[in-house]
Amino acid sequence: MKRIIVLIASVLFLVVVFGSQAWCSETPSWWPQALKEAQKDGYMLTTPQESQALYDSGDNFLIVDVRPDYEYKGGHIPRAENFEIDLGDRLDMKPEKKEAFANVLGADKNRLIVIYCRSFR
Repeated sequence: MKRIIVLIASVLFLVVVFGSQAWCSETPSWWPQALKEAQKDGYMLTTPQESQALYDSGDNFLIVDVRPDYEYKGGHIPRAENFEIDLGDRLDMKPEKKEAFANVLGADKNRLIVIYCRSFR
């Protein structure tokens, strides 16, 4: 079974830390295209509200913060693991980095994984 990965922009971090006021009432202009691309590849996106509900549910899932180490150290969602992924990794991730990422994700292919990063509006 394919592992489902939920992609979340850094807005989730703001929601968790500062409350729902961090998310505008309007859907960001990039959302429809990002949602379409994610679904095409078998992934899903969540809104900050959906992400907050998942976080509050207490379900067992992995949270991965893919921002640079210095941003992670500056503040992150509680329980989040840090594994920096940069734009170049999308095109060509080195085998040793792929292996390290697989180790962070773990062996359970059915576990829900939430990945978040910084977003651009």
